[in-house]
This record gives sequence, C-alpha cells and structure tokens, in this order.
Amino acid sequence: MKRKQFLAQPEVQSFIAWLEANLPTLTFKLRFKSSKFVPDGLVTDVQGFEQVLEHYCWKASWLDTHPSAVDSQTWPETRRSLGQLREWLTSAVNAGDEQQALQACLQILRWGGVRGAIPFLHRLAANNELSRYLKKLAVLVSLDGSNDLDDLDTSSVERFDAGLTKIHALLDISGSPIYDSRVGAAIAMLYSMFRQQWVGVGKPLLAFPSGAARGSQIRNPGAFLNGLAAPQFSAIDYAEWARWQVRLGWIIRDLLERTKWFAEQGSMPARCHAFEASLFMLGYDLRCFGAMLATDPNPALPEIEVKTRESDGNGWVPTGHPFSQVLKDYLTFRHGGALDSKASFVAWLMADPNNDQSLKRATALGYCFPFTIQEFDLFGRPLEELERIVAGGKDGLCAALATETLEPFSLGDERVGVCLVDVLITGNAYLRATTEKERIDYIMSAGYAGTANSARTLMALGRNVGKHFGLLDEQHLPTTLFGQFFCECLLDA
Repeated sequence: MKRKQFLAQPEVQSFIAWLEANLPTLTFKLRFKSSKFVPDGLVTDVQGFEQVLEHYCWKASWLDTHPSAVDSQTWPETRRSLGQLREWLTSAVNAGDEQQALQACLQILRWGGVRGAIPFLHRLAANNELSRYLKKLAVLVSLDGSNDLDDLDTSSVERFDAGLTKIHALLDISGSPIYDSRVGAAIAMLYSMFRQQWVGVGKPLLAFPSGAARGSQIRNPGAFLNGLAAPQFSAIDYAEWARWQVRLGWIIRDLLERTKWFAEQGSMPARCHAFEASLFMLGYDLRCFGAMLATDPNPALPEIEVKTRESDGNGWVPTGHPFSQVLKDYLTFRHGGALDSKASFVAWLMADPNNDQSLKRATALGYCFPFTIQEFDLFGRPLEELERIVAGGKDGLCAALATETLEPFSLGDERVGVCLVDVLITGNAYLRATTEKERIDYIMSAGYAGTANSARTLMALGRNVGKHFGLLDEQHLPTTLFGQFFCECLLDA
C-alpha cells in the first residue's frame, strides 16, 4: 500500500479529522518522576497539544568528532543537537565512510539512551554494508516518495528497535518520525479515544504498537476503561515496526498540511518532528490523558497515583532461562554449520539428541529471549565473537555489548536489557538480605516482581547471567566488576 491509498481509507481520514478537531482542546496532566532524563521531574497541566512541546525534556549528551560533549535538554537544544547528528550521519553515509557512519549511529544511540542495536551496527560496518543498508532503508521510510509499505519486509528490514528508529528518522529528510514506545503509546491512546467516539462500523483498522516502560508508567491504552490494547513491540516483527513508523509519518504530514500547527518550527519535516516530540512527552505515562483505569476499584482516586499490574509488562521478570547452557548450545549449533536464524535454532533445540528430554516449542522459543536486539542481539554474531561471549567474564561481556572497553551500564526509558537489569536487581538483593525470603520480599516491595515465584525467576536469571560475566561471585554477591559496570545506574522501582 502506498501513501495515497493509505490516507484515502475512510477510517484514516476520520481519525485525522478527529485529531484536527480534538488535539487543540485536550488537557494533559504531565507527571514525570525525577530521573537522569528529567532531572527536576515535571508536574504540570497543559491545555492543547501544541503547548506540550514547551515542556519537552530529555537531558542527553553525546560526543562529536573532536570529541566534545554536546548537551541538550529542552526542545530548542534538542533540535540543534539532532541537527548536528543528522548532518554527521548524512555526510558519512553519502560518502560511504563506514567508520564515520558507525560513529554517528553510536552517538545517536547515546543521545537516545539505548544500545541494543550496537552489535548489529558493528557487524554492518565491519562488512562495509552500513551505508548501503541505511541508504536502502532511507528510500523505504520516506514520507513523500512513491514507496510502498510492502517493500518494508523481512528481507529489507534486518533489524528494528528503539535505537534504529532514531537512526532511520534522522537520516530521512521528509520528517519520518522516531517511533519508540512513548511515541507509539501516545498515538495508540489517541486512536483508542477516537474509536470510542467513532460512529463507523467494523474492526479497528489501525493497530499502533508500543512497548513497556522500565518503570511503572502505563504505555498501553488497553489498561484503561474501554481502551483499545496496543500490540507490543515484542510480539511483532521488525518490518511491521518499520511500517508503523511510515504510517504514523503519513498521518502526521497529512494533519499538518491541514493546519498551521508548529508553524514556528519552519519546514514541514521540522514541524513533523515537533509533533513527534509532543507525542513523546505524552507517551511517558498515558495516565496524562485523564482516562479511568479499567482495574481502578475506586474512580475517586487520582488517576496518576494508581499503580499498574505486573501483567502490564512493567516488571523485570523474564522468561525462565538457563543462560550459560543456552549460549553453549548455540555455539554448538553454529559449529554445525546450520542456517543461523531463530527458526533454525529453535528447531535444533527441539531435536537436539543431547537433551535428556526433547524441548517443547514454547520452551525453545523462550530460550531465545537473550538473543533479541532488545537484549544481546546474538544471532548473526561472528564465531570468534560468539566464542568470547560463551567464555564469559569481562571480555565476554565486552563482546556481548560490542564494545572494546567496558562502559558503565546505562538505563534508558524503555524496558530493554532485562538480562542485565536482573543482574543488578539480584546483586542488590543479595547485598541487602541474607535469606531467600528476605530477598524475595525486597524484590516484591520494590515493585520489580509481583509474586514470589516471579521474584525467584528474576533472581534465577540474574544469578546465571551475573556469574557468567563475572558480575556476581559464587555466592551471588556483587564483584568489583559489578561495581564498575553498574556504578552510574539508578533503577526506579
């Protein structure tokens, strides 16, 4: 489907008209906890969508080519900062300078507080394919070309996550939005509100995806009364995520062409990014819309104070996982010369004669949890690199994170890096408590898990990953490396 076909659909037209009519009058209750990204927190009520931009806050820093720190926090500062990054990335990609393109990409991730895509970017650059790949995707995510959504498929989109969406959006010159969990949550909430008022018939046409926050914030409209649940990033493929970036961009551009919103920003692409930045602010916690939670037993309670359930995906509980053993199994699988893919590895795990009992498909799929781009992005790693990861210790951790020197672990705004976060939680639990019950009580009281069994699952993975990389000792207590790695890390419950 192309842009004109997509926008011509009656429901899409109705949604855009609803946004035009309602966004200027809505009131948003912005409530941000104090964090490294919003140092002073934020408590304010905002009338009208355009006014949200005045409260934009994302404290970030990255290194330019000198290298000198480029700092930003407000939207004008962020716009200038991203302009520098865009210029660096564009010039490097156009020149085919793989190392400069790689460095620009890495600094974009540093600005965004995400790192999952780093191994993938390193592999592309090492094979002299980074510039070619980014150029190819630039055509496919453009908002003003003749591109077709169907061209964004599993063959053209090799990876996609909260980091790569930033890279593709910055390389694009038409205003393609950064589509992360916050942007996705906000547009999904607006669409849910539209559907509740729409007089049309039929199932919802649009299904804007989102992802969980790393804290207790709500980023799924399905948590609200009569809300329309958003598909989660973890449940869709990379290409589908990329297609939603384009669909959202088409909607934003069409809406802005009807209005004078964000006219002070200048060009249409700049106005598109201002719109996206406003969605980003609203998507921090969907309770800012003032809707009633579906699970709220007392409507009189302030909406912003109601806590979410663990089932909403806000905890740090992963699937149960024998981390070290699965890494060894994967290395054996790779030495066997089979096609290196998730499907092939799952089939191999299910048929592996070395297993005492054949694994069920669900279990084998669960074992692939650390292989995702949101964790260590293990599929496709060079064998030499994989052997270092399997060997573990500090060098294995560096290899897993695709870095020559071990930088302090940084927590972004999204629920990613669960394996390493669970190491942090587990290490702190063993420092704080001497018995299993006390450790479970600590994890549950902090909000990291909702049940005792969930807390045990969390610690089981934390112990396994932590010992494998030398972050925890044999007694599961933090090592010197743990202190070095997590030294700058503050985890909000």
